[in-house]
Amino acid sequence: MSEPPFLRLPVDPDEGFPQSFRLSFEGRSYVFGLQVTIAEEALPDASAPAGLGTVLELPGDGAFLVVSVVREGTAEGVTLLRRKVIPGLVYRAGELALVFRTVRIALGNLNGAGRWGSEVVAGVALA
Repeated sequence: MSEPPFLRLPVDPDEGFPQSFRLSFEGRSYVFGLQVTIAEEALPDASAPAGLGTVLELPGDGAFLVVSVVREGTAEGVTLLRRKVIPGLVYRAGELALVFRTVRIALGNLNGAGRWGSEVVAGVALA
């Protein structure tokens, strides 16, 4: 079975994590949330030479990205998905399909904005 044609999600890694954005897609509105969780013992030393520009490929030991998708339309919204992300897998979120191709997060983008070298490439399509 072939993948549907994915449109790139407007993730802006330079805005830092956690982050969320609203997306209107195929006549409905959704709120996407992205949060990075890293166990303290898995954190590299931010004072090392690479420092805040140290980039982690996720998922890794004790480190992962969590995506949530809420469909708007009711007062409280409907949660369609909340999961740890594994690049390359296609996730179903109600009527949507999501895929994350690349997840690289720089230490400087954990609770902070700036161009530290983070990269998140993700797509959305109708399932």
